[in-house]
Amino acid sequence: MGFLRAGNSNTQITKYSGLQVQTTSSSVPVPIIYGANILAPNCFWYQNFKAHPQHAGGKGGGKGGGRGGGGSTTSYTYSCSIMMGIGEGPIAGIGKIWQTSTMVVDLAALGLSLFAGYSPQSVWPYLSGAFPAQALTYPGVAYVSNSNYDLGASASVGDNNFEVFGILYGAGVNGQDADPALVISDFLTNPQYGVGFPAASIDATSLFANSGDSSYQTYCWANYLAISPVLNMQETASSILTRWLQLTNATAVWSGGLLKIIPYGDGEVTGGSASFQKTWTPNLTTAYDLTDEDYLHTDGEDPVRIMRSDPYLAHNQQAIEIQARSDSYNTGPIVAFDQAAINSYGLRIGSTITAHEICDLQVAQTSVQLILQRGLYIRNTFIFKLSMEFCLLDPMDLVTLTDPALGLNKTIVRIVEIEEDSDGAITVTAEEFPQGVATAALYPTQIKSNGVPDSSIAPQPVNTPIILEPPPLLTGNVPQLWLGASGRNGDPNWGGCVVWASLDGNSYAEIARIGSSARQGIASSTLPANSGANPDSFDTLAVDLTASGGALSSTSPASAAAGVTLCYVDGEYSSYTTATLTAANKYSLTGLYRGLAGSGASAHAAGATFCLLDSAILKYDVAASQIGRTIYLKFQSFNIFGSGVQDLSTCAAYPYTIQGTGANGPVAAALAVGASMDYGLVNASVAEADDFGGLSSPVTVIIDLGTTAS
Repeated sequence: MGFLRAGNSNTQITKYSGLQVQTTSSSVPVPIIYGANILAPNCFWYQNFKAHPQHAGGKGGGKGGGRGGGGSTTSYTYSCSIMMGIGEGPIAGIGKIWQTSTMVVDLAALGLSLFAGYSPQSVWPYLSGAFPAQALTYPGVAYVSNSNYDLGASASVGDNNFEVFGILYGAGVNGQDADPALVISDFLTNPQYGVGFPAASIDATSLFANSGDSSYQTYCWANYLAISPVLNMQETASSILTRWLQLTNATAVWSGGLLKIIPYGDGEVTGGSASFQKTWTPNLTTAYDLTDEDYLHTDGEDPVRIMRSDPYLAHNQQAIEIQARSDSYNTGPIVAFDQAAINSYGLRIGSTITAHEICDLQVAQTSVQLILQRGLYIRNTFIFKLSMEFCLLDPMDLVTLTDPALGLNKTIVRIVEIEEDSDGAITVTAEEFPQGVATAALYPTQIKSNGVPDSSIAPQPVNTPIILEPPPLLTGNVPQLWLGASGRNGDPNWGGCVVWASLDGNSYAEIARIGSSARQGIASSTLPANSGANPDSFDTLAVDLTASGGALSSTSPASAAAGVTLCYVDGEYSSYTTATLTAANKYSLTGLYRGLAGSGASAHAAGATFCLLDSAILKYDVAASQIGRTIYLKFQSFNIFGSGVQDLSTCAAYPYTIQGTGANGPVAAALAVGASMDYGLVNASVAEADDFGGLSSPVTVIIDLGTTAS
């Protein structure tokens, strides 16, 4: 078939014998994913590796594409049965999958099945049938599988990054991230992957929402704080917990044999999701009012010592690095600064804090603002000694200090550390408590985008395509198909289409690609016939290009006469001089040159097909053997990034019978060059024949044999 022409053969062909893996390890930890974040899966099993030769004849297959075709082998593609681990389960699901920075697909597009990681978990049915000795259930491990995974030409899995909806997905205030209180509880106590901390040793009243509404859970909800940690490398539990608490403006306290999680918040906050608001109320009750009678004095020392940090050393600009969900989980900074402090002391930039647990911009802005304010305004530290009668004091308790020598008069401070010495005294370290700096106002923010748009966006299918066989004057006497296509509704994301052809309507082969949108539409009013000379200065061709979103421009009369603005109007070839915009994508065309290339300047009704025949039109040579055959054409849309390819099976098939009108037959060709018109006697055998089509076919060739009197 002429539509399956072979390309050049590659004389050096690489054929892989197994899956190409760049790195491997026998001790990769099973990641723990909370909320919704991005993660690269780990291939932990594969079998049934196959190489598929690609032939010079092109791609074969059915409606969905495939492999096959004749001719010599030019390259190989590969496939295998594969299992890729994701993390501890059960997870809620998989969202987007980034194969490259611009190629975004999903599980269905890759043919992957998800096993969420339940305990117990069923065996992958394919393993039971094909590899029964290796049919393990992998309880508690989330993974994806495919019995015939397409490895492409590189024989490798590639750089897939999965958006994982993990443990506690959607439990947080924004409906996607996880609730920090639930994350901490699960991290410490989960019997499958937790750190083994006894649940009975956690003070549930301070951690979870309760009647007093001063809990850590209520604080995070009211302040719009939620996290999505991914634990995929070795790190101490204390380091992880410390980071989470810093990002949510809280601390952990060991008191009375229980672990308490207490926020640093100092003011009542009401907030949360659009559908559910909560109010967090801080405990601002002071435990003691301490005076000179309560401090233990040491000779030569003040009863209360104050250490003040240099304001020039305080950071007045702070950034955290997050993985922004709105920017395809790319890392980027969220910055908070205090302009008043910058004006007073100059710009002092703090080290960027890694906060890949945060994927929401609003969460990030609240978190970094609280970190900035705490570091900038909590600068005074108080140290004093008390007797054991104050042994019930705990870190995070509030007390007041009175010391006339220091000008302290019931000044509220927050205890941050308590040490007991050998003499039975306790040394207390406290920080100043300027109420209001531990509360952050919410305001909009925008991350610096890495400029990666959604390359997986699905384009619209094509409008009814233009399929023409122009006359010889336009084709250079070569039989051609002219094909034009555009995205439906003028889709701005439509980048072109792959043209597939079939002789039977079942097996399709790719024959070409269209990379520009045709400026096609309809005539929006009647165009009368014209029997006069060109240009037609009386008639106007009104066209509507809304379907393709096309635009037209004017040209000079000389260019119009030369066919620079050549158009197709329902069988007639014409051109125009002036295009006047009358509405969006609607034009009035005047200065018409009618009936070009031997076509008739006939009348056209409103709704007649219109298309500008410019460089967006694909011109495809037709083999002589294909004339008279019916072919089926499909136009498979892709987006402006070359991805988001439409499923071929959903593309409409357009049948067309090739006429071969783009070339003169032997009689017409001989007459055109002035060859002898003597074809012998009437009773002689036929030596030459020409087919000018049926009586109802449009006129493509006109031969003037003169008058009867000549």
